[in-house]
Amino acid sequence: MFVAAFFARIPAMASPLVLTLYVVDGLDRSYAEAGVLAAASTIGIAIGAPWRGRLIDRLGMRRAIGPSIVAVLVLYPLATVVSYAWLIPIALLMGLFLIPIFSIVRLALTVMVGEDQRRTAFAADGVMAEASFIIGPAVGALIVTSAGGGPALIAIGVCEAIAGFLFLWLNPPTRSAARTERPAEHVDPGSWVSVPLVFLFVISAGTMATLIGTDLGIVAELRELDAVGSVWIAYGLWGLSSLIGGLLYGALDRSLRPTYLLLALGLTTIPVGLGTEVWSLSLWVIPTGFLCAPTMTAAGEWIAKLVPEERRGEAMGWQGTAFTLGGAASSPLIGAAIDGVGAWGGFVVGGSIATVIALGAWGGQLIPRWRPTPEQATIDGGRR
Repeated sequence: MFVAAFFARIPAMASPLVLTLYVVDGLDRSYAEAGVLAAASTIGIAIGAPWRGRLIDRLGMRRAIGPSIVAVLVLYPLATVVSYAWLIPIALLMGLFLIPIFSIVRLALTVMVGEDQRRTAFAADGVMAEASFIIGPAVGALIVTSAGGGPALIAIGVCEAIAGFLFLWLNPPTRSAARTERPAEHVDPGSWVSVPLVFLFVISAGTMATLIGTDLGIVAELRELDAVGSVWIAYGLWGLSSLIGGLLYGALDRSLRPTYLLLALGLTTIPVGLGTEVWSLSLWVIPTGFLCAPTMTAAGEWIAKLVPEERRGEAMGWQGTAFTLGGAASSPLIGAAIDGVGAWGGFVVGGSIATVIALGAWGGQLIPRWRPTPEQATIDGGRR
């Protein structure tokens, strides 16, 4: 399943870049117009993630992703023959029917792996996701430059469909054998939502703010240095440090609270702008990269602890929505900071958003009934 998820995420990671290059180069449109498509896709993902997670909870993995496979086979080739105006609703549908690899893998891991090894399993999945993130955009850019944006979009649609068929064949379990015999109505609607869970969603949004701040800040800083060609150095060390951080977190024998990890992530992101050369910038991103995978892994681990199995798919979907909305809400602020004061402003704003969220969550968790502990949740999310 890890290998399948690795290959399935590559086209998904490549899709935003390929769509942007297709609009800018293939249709001779502006980056602002490409941003409109990105916003439409973001809205689709925000709506579709919890919806598809709920379908997995109710109908099972195969019946839930079947429509997604059909949709990607239609939407991506269709995008190459329509005008820009039609691309906006198509991008919305692309996000809406995105195959929920993240939710499927995390749900399956909660069933296939015991709670004592779940942290390691989640961390391993985070490492595989980081590897897909490093490879996906590079492969997408290579296809665009060698074959063009249209063929690249078609290739992404075909690859995403193949990934969907692969998961249909693997059919990883998303419900334990003991739970499959229970009716879906065992958990009342909304009863699985708690204040600690909402904190985890907000923490997930804050994590994405730091990633966006670092991502945009690196590109802006290298443009100021007239060294965009060296972007692979900074991104490579950023991704490699995240891989190492995820592996080390997975090897720990205890959980770390996502609030503390987010606070450390925010505080290490703020000073990255002090790097005024390619190599100094690349070295400054190592500490923040080291904390990326552990923060995302810890949030998913605690969601699995706090949510009953019958609603974990929906909860994982809402976490995906939190990631998406966190990136969408912070991007304009980070972009404005970069435009106003320079590249360092992106790091400061992204890191500050995460720091404020972490401090707010930490303050809220000082209230005893809002403070979860590992002893409060069993493997199936029920209270002891």
